[in-house]
Amino acid sequence: MLKILRSTLILPLALLPLLVASTAPTFAQERQGCFMINASGQLINLGEMCSEQSLGTGDIQVTLKWSTADDLDLAVTDPSGAQVWYQNPRVASSGELDVDANAGCQADTAVPIENVFWPETQAPMGDYSIAVNLYQRCGGTSGAVPFTITLLNKGNTQTLRGEVDDSDTPIEFPFSVSSQANSSSSQANSERPAP
Repeated sequence: MLKILRSTLILPLALLPLLVASTAPTFAQERQGCFMINASGQLINLGEMCSEQSLGTGDIQVTLKWSTADDLDLAVTDPSGAQVWYQNPRVASSGELDVDANAGCQADTAVPIENVFWPETQAPMGDYSIAVNLYQRCGGTSGAVPFTITLLNKGNTQTLRGEVDDSDTPIEFPFSVSSQANSSSSQANSERPAP
């Protein structure tokens, strides 16, 4: 019995290198974590933006995180004025809301994330705006809800912080996309509080 079990396990393990060798190499297999390659071929570490959920990424990725069961909403407006948000999850410029946490206080999560992205090479150049607002209280919380936004813009990341409350006033962060891809040898990081 042991010989049968051993041969059943050894044969697939012996064939595994042949199967793996026949596929194209990928960075996900070569590096631990969450990465993307920009247009210049530079490897960008996206570890701070990734979570257990699979998030879309590309030229632009806007990831909102907070730590209450409340329903915060993320909206990103592209240069044409089209707004990606929960009522319009896809726009003509290829922007997409792919994760909407705690929506309508249904299936609340203790680690909520919302994510908007434009796939690589599809983000139009120009001025964008990020807006965050408290859409609905869930679970009887009160007071301001602090949040963090991680903005990936052509290979550069920026951390934005703010807080929203029951005033229903969105907090906004403008940014621009230029035709230049990230050409520096290291990823730029900066942090900016809400205006």
